[in-house]
Amino acid sequence: MATLYLRDLSDETVTELKTRAACNHSRQAYTRALLAREVAVPAPDDVLARIEAQVSARLSTQDVLDDIELGRRHH
Repeated sequence: MATLYLRDLSDETVTELKTRAACNHSRQAYTRALLAREVAVPAPDDVLARIEAQVSARLSTQDVLDDIELGRRHH
């Protein structure tokens, strides 16, 4: 397991971490859980890349507008 050191945290941040950790066993356990939750959420760029990989049709805005207009004419 790796070790992570954080420097230059504000006094307010450290105080808040200590306060929250007091309700959650220890600072180490609380911080470990906090970081694990953060990295469990995919980064926005990763989500967009997954969506783009699943998209099979490559339509331009004009293609969509043309199709909408065509549909209006047929109704």
